[in-house]
Amino acid sequence: MENQLYTYEEVCEIIESKDIKVSMRRDEDLNKICQFGDRGSILNVNTLLFDRYQIHATEKDYNAIKRMAESENLAIVLRETDKDEIEDVITGYEEVGSKAILFVKNGNRLIQLNETDKNLPHEIIFFTNENLDLILDCLVEAYKPKVKVAAPVYVAPKIVEPELSDDEIKELYPEGCTVEHAKYGQGTIKSVATGKIIVEFEDSLEKILAAKVCIKNKLLKVV
Repeated sequence: MENQLYTYEEVCEIIESKDIKVSMRRDEDLNKICQFGDRGSILNVNTLLFDRYQIHATEKDYNAIKRMAESENLAIVLRETDKDEIEDVITGYEEVGSKAILFVKNGNRLIQLNETDKNLPHEIIFFTNENLDLILDCLVEAYKPKVKVAAPVYVAPKIVEPELSDDEIKELYPEGCTVEHAKYGQGTIKSVATGKIIVEFEDSLEKILAAKVCIKNKLLKVV
């Protein structure tokens, strides 16, 4: 089965639990991103369509994460200088859910991410939740919020959406029905259980999808 990466919402919860200063937003291409500090590195989390995480990194963060990855024997520096060649290499690692962390120095110019801030020249790409945890731990000290003495601030309680039962999910996605996914194409609902939807796509590609995420983000369309 495919490596199951965190959703954007799960990544945000992990970052908050590590007490890292971050702002969360969407970019112009509707990718969901987390920017550390005021103008720090950006973590791009688009795991609904891609099996990777990507960081547009400052010089300082690039060097710190690279040192950490080298100490764990995970670092691979890409030497290619052609955009298509770089994308091909990244895709090759992505398809196997590699444990490697890829580093592309000055990758923003090479991959032509024109909308990314100029102070974020480098690219870091990786493919596992374990590496995300390692990298966030590496960034904790750099982006800890400064301690301020301030008046108490009221925080509204977090609204928790009710969990759907399997029967309610089946009303939206009946077992045996044909659905369409933006990335994987058409498939058939094999089963619904414990909040998960198992879909068999073309070429017998089977995916386990979180029903709550599929419904909230309208990932599956009944054909």
